[in-house]
Amino acid sequence: MTVGGNGHIYVTSERDNADNTVPKDTIMEFDPAATGSTLTPVHQWDMTSQFPQLDTGSKDDANLGFEGVGYVPDSWLTANRWVDPRTGAAYDPANYPLHGSGLYFAGLEWDGTLHVYGLNSDGTFTTFGTVSTGKTSVMDVTFDAGTQRIVATCDNTCGETHTFLKVSAAGTIVPDVTYTNPAVMPVDNLEGFAIAPTSTCVNGAREAVWSDDGVYGFGSGSSSYGHALYSGTFPC
Repeated sequence: MTVGGNGHIYVTSERDNADNTVPKDTIMEFDPAATGSTLTPVHQWDMTSQFPQLDTGSKDDANLGFEGVGYVPDSWLTANRWVDPRTGAAYDPANYPLHGSGLYFAGLEWDGTLHVYGLNSDGTFTTFGTVSTGKTSVMDVTFDAGTQRIVATCDNTCGETHTFLKVSAAGTIVPDVTYTNPAVMPVDNLEGFAIAPTSTCVNGAREAVWSDDGVYGFGSGSSSYGHALYSGTFPC
């Protein structure tokens, strides 16, 4: 999940758990100020047809779709002279008047790629191509304003890594540096990651938080123990 420029929450899905052999790769927008007891999306953008490799009749393949999404502001893309793959020229947000103030990078667990979208207010979307993270899989995507980098997280599939991506001199988004988790942490299904803003820095460090996907945290146990959150620090 990610927070968009409008303050709304954007969440990915990857399959229909009521029929778990069926992929369902969507991004949904929720208004956190909405009233009522039922979460109802303001918009839902369905990209399932772009990934026929996931529709094999296998519940495992259907579960390798969108594992995370990150909002990346237009201001960062333009300041770093990102080249729009659709035009071959410098990205101009004005060419896409319905997309808001940034693009959304959805992480595909299948192959570790990021898929870039403009989510339009009329319910349509614009596809801006694919970014390689250099990893075989991706479980979460975030934009860190402190380092001015897009962060793609991979769990124990890749040995617990966080790949920071930048815009290259050629205007493409490429891996810059990869960090591994603190050695004290388990090698597990750590499928969520977030870094606190630099405004929270204390003694040169800010909080980093990981989420454990249905396992049990430190020590012995089993998956029935539920989920876990871990807290650590990242340099400012």
